[in-house]
Amino acid sequence: MKKFVTFLLLAAFLILPASAASEKQEEEVRLPIVMYHHLSPKARLQGDYVLSPDELESDLQYLQEHGYESITTEQLIQWSKGEAELPEKPVMITFDDGYESTLVYGGPLLEKYGFQAVIAVIGSAADLFTEKRDHMLDYSYLAWDAVQEISHNDVFEIQCHTYTMHKLNTRKGCGKITGEDYSNYKTKLAEDLTRFRDKCAAENVHLVNAIAFPYGVYCDDTISIIKELGFEAAFTCTERINYLKRDPDELFELRRFNRPHGISSERFFSKWED
Repeated sequence: MKKFVTFLLLAAFLILPASAASEKQEEEVRLPIVMYHHLSPKARLQGDYVLSPDELESDLQYLQEHGYESITTEQLIQWSKGEAELPEKPVMITFDDGYESTLVYGGPLLEKYGFQAVIAVIGSAADLFTEKRDHMLDYSYLAWDAVQEISHNDVFEIQCHTYTMHKLNTRKGCGKITGEDYSNYKTKLAEDLTRFRDKCAAENVHLVNAIAFPYGVYCDDTISIIKELGFEAAFTCTERINYLKRDPDELFELRRFNRPHGISSERFFSKWED
């Protein structure tokens, strides 16, 4: 009898870790994120970072037909803290730079197919088009009044794309300059991101607590600094699927697939279907 009880205890000991591992596996969420930029119906403008509205509609049709449901960054942050649940097949739709074409062409299509998206706005670009009021969709960016308006609707979510660091000069995006010490780098990055937040507050923009790194450039120090500033998520340009396990730290290097012009939705999304 004693041997039998010992056997049962040993069996239970072996089974429990397997069950815990199984539960952990069940909690893992597979999250693909697509990255768009500019939209234009003009063939001469289309390329790696400019998609036609028809191609965007085809993508949204594909996602809908394959059972994907869009989520917002706020939902993802809440989920990572155990405060919300995600749909069975989540997807994130992101638009970098804050082009006016995102609103004009993208907004109606997102509403038509029942999706939401996040726009990463460049503060200096919003400044420029607030001053000049140029609505030429070949190149125009959203002015601050438009950013404010859409930040309070149910289709778009606004996040930071830096104020003036969307450049490829001595400093590439949020990257460090060669030889730059940590203190100087922290000061420059913090000043830029704080300026962006302050401007959004002044313009009554509802801002999600996240950043998209311009050109995908960042380093370990970048992550450390934005965490200290209170950011809760960051989007990169690394093209891989995200597999998340409800750990808030995982949200600081979210990976995305850039969507280029000239290939079908089936071909583009096939890299997701592993």
